[in-house]
Amino acid sequence: MRAGSRVLVLLATAASVAGATAASAAAAGPPDRYGFQGGCFTLTAPDGAPVAGPLRFQATRLGGYLLLTGDGRFLTATGDGTTAAPGPSPAGDWTVTEVPGGGFRLSPSTDPGRALGRDGTTVAATSAPAVRAAPAEGCPRFPEAELNATGTPARGTTSYGETRGFMDGHMHWMTYLYFGGRFHCGAPFHPYGITRALPDCEEIEGPRGAAAPFQNLLSYGSPVAPHSTAGYPTLDSWSRTNLTYEGTYYKWVERVWMSGMRLMVMGVNENRILCLLQTNRDQPCDEMETVRRSVRSIRQMEEYVDALNGGPGKGWFRIVTDPFEARKVVNAGKMAVVLEMELSEPFGCSGVEAPTCDAAKIDRDMAELHRLGVRSSLLVGKYDNPLGGVRFDEGTSGIIVNLGNRLSAGRWWDAKTCEPGTALTDNEVPTQGGPVPEALKEAGVPGGTLPAYPPGPHCNTRGLTDLGAHAVRRLMERGWIVNPDHMSQAAVDATLTLAEAKGYSGVISPHSWMDPDNWPRLRRLGGLAYPQASSAGRFVERWKEYRPKDGESPFYFGWGFGADLGGLAEQGAPLPQDSPARVTYPFRSLDGRVTFERQRTGSRTFDYAREGVAHYGLYADWVEEVRKLGGPQIAEDLLRGTEAYLQMWERTNGIAPLTSREPRQRLTRRGLGTIRLGATPDALLRAAGQPERRGRAWTWGVRGARSARTRAVAVVGARSGRVDLVASSAPGHEAGGVRPGTAAGALLRRPGVRRLTGGIVARRAGATTYAYRVSRGRVQAVGVTTSRAARGSGRDLRGAFAQVPRRFAAVAPDPAVAAAAMRIRPVSETASRTLAARDGASAAAPAFGLVCKLGLMQD
Repeated sequence: MRAGSRVLVLLATAASVAGATAASAAAAGPPDRYGFQGGCFTLTAPDGAPVAGPLRFQATRLGGYLLLTGDGRFLTATGDGTTAAPGPSPAGDWTVTEVPGGGFRLSPSTDPGRALGRDGTTVAATSAPAVRAAPAEGCPRFPEAELNATGTPARGTTSYGETRGFMDGHMHWMTYLYFGGRFHCGAPFHPYGITRALPDCEEIEGPRGAAAPFQNLLSYGSPVAPHSTAGYPTLDSWSRTNLTYEGTYYKWVERVWMSGMRLMVMGVNENRILCLLQTNRDQPCDEMETVRRSVRSIRQMEEYVDALNGGPGKGWFRIVTDPFEARKVVNAGKMAVVLEMELSEPFGCSGVEAPTCDAAKIDRDMAELHRLGVRSSLLVGKYDNPLGGVRFDEGTSGIIVNLGNRLSAGRWWDAKTCEPGTALTDNEVPTQGGPVPEALKEAGVPGGTLPAYPPGPHCNTRGLTDLGAHAVRRLMERGWIVNPDHMSQAAVDATLTLAEAKGYSGVISPHSWMDPDNWPRLRRLGGLAYPQASSAGRFVERWKEYRPKDGESPFYFGWGFGADLGGLAEQGAPLPQDSPARVTYPFRSLDGRVTFERQRTGSRTFDYAREGVAHYGLYADWVEEVRKLGGPQIAEDLLRGTEAYLQMWERTNGIAPLTSREPRQRLTRRGLGTIRLGATPDALLRAAGQPERRGRAWTWGVRGARSARTRAVAVVGARSGRVDLVASSAPGHEAGGVRPGTAAGALLRRPGVRRLTGGIVARRAGATTYAYRVSRGRVQAVGVTTSRAARGSGRDLRGAFAQVPRRFAAVAPDPAVAAAAMRIRPVSETASRTLAARDGASAAAPAFGLVCKLGLMQD
């Protein structure tokens, strides 16, 4: 090691760090190799000899760190020594391992056989000292975007209960990898931090954007648009209309999570034709390969966020592959991320006259994507393909996309004037034909002569093909979410018809790319539909127009939005400055738990009230504007969005929809019908189907009940984690010869009765322990419980009955609920087997088989 470097590393003091803010010293050293993140430490050998420090540890991955010296440089391995380099590098990315008996070993990622030794040297790892880390001061702060949010995000009271939080149903987090890898500037994360993730864009775009005519056309409306390319810390050109600069930096998304977002559908998007137009590309244009790269990258980002938050699983978001895992993630206070595919040539399918795929290839590729964790898919992107027709783009975008359609599909769009009286149509395409405009050719768009079209309204003559129908059926068999957005109206109609034939709930339209008059069909299936985010004012208008009326849908209702950020979509503008609903600072999240100020990244402060959604982090502010415009009802609808999605997803995974219980039943030692005593929450859901409410207490209506108090209830014990009590307030439900409404005296005269406090009565009869709640001289609820819960003072039983509501908010079950349940058939045997295996149930009796026992399926 050079002597000068050693002084920088070992003797740096607070005085040598001009303007740097030192972190307060921790009370003790890191407990494990993940605990170094963000800390300032001095490293010593077991005998107290100096090794290095003080150093700021900044995670690059799980157990990997950059080490910042006192003057903000990076401790870097050089042969048998170290130096303080001006920037990070693989040689300055140190892997920390734990040494048996105590202490740690630090090895450069470029040479894991060596490790940090005394006085800043590197030695053979086998002879390196087990270093100790002592809290220190005088370390510079690693640059990072600010959250400008204070408070603790909400989490659920149980892992299995109803969730609360809003959702983004259509967001592109891995856009930086598409179009050949050098079209988009920036990335959502970088192991070496924000300066690498949000760089100066001149390398891609040229000086002032001179080498980026296509990007300029998209963001500024002209191939020639001089602008600043400066990245962090000034971010001069980041705006809601800049479509090619990174807008989904992970710290910005974290801000939205803090504001209450609990579920995101992350679509991987790619377009081979537009990729081939990029002459500077350094990645292949194969769309399926982009999906593979994107999945690898988001999992790397998940690990990176874990590393920044203390270790495996400790980050604020998790990639999920089924609704049961997702519910646990959300109730732990984290954000669940569902992976989706949005390609113009899915499964490598292009060419409508000579398709490049067949059913076997679709099956192979879908199986691979399933293994990668993808669980949602569009089947059409921007072009007609062998699976189906596309919903046209309009205006200038329509010209560009139609040119791409000719190259991908092998022909121009085939648009006809819709038949008179056609209610649902596609978008209208430019009708005049003629040469490609010069401005588009200057932007790199291929020339040619555009076809002329008949007058609108337009309908694509291409609908869902036989191959497309095969793909839809395979998606449903695997329990995936089917997203028909971007399909032609004819293809949408055929897709929904297939879903209706299967009674398949898992259909979603999350970003305004189908005619919204299709939405009632989705909702009758149990699917979800809501608009693209756009401006808050427009979003609220569409909510008022398309929110289903009370009773229109029998399923749990929630609302969401599709940001489509990263999908070449402009983001929302703010309200006029004189609007009483415009955002003012500070404001609170929808649940009131977190307070927000203007977001600051580097030297730039973003003010939503003036700029709108200039990056994804300002969706926290956008949601506040939506709340102020739409009032408490839209806020509540948004907070129900995640739960609505999870319930839809459950139904695709073999869980029966909400169905009222039979009015006359006897409670036995096993429970009430399929509501089983002793069941885990997962087993209860699988056997009894979706409840009205779920938390500690799960409730179901009773068919024909006239009172709002009448419910069947299962209560999960706080200590046991299993159903400790099955109870009912239905007059026709009997427990040990006693029904609700029975005189208390008649109950108390029975043998084996034991009175507990709080109006609770327990009665042992053979192997069955009955339980009752008495009030005002009458039995209000009857039930069965476990002998353990009723033991002694009956503490657990009293706690269980405390969860049984004395009044229920809902009215008696609407007959439409049961009727709808009769139409919905959980069909995903594969997904049901997964859940059955997790709970130790027989794989030969998948969850949808239990629905037959409930009598919910019709022939």
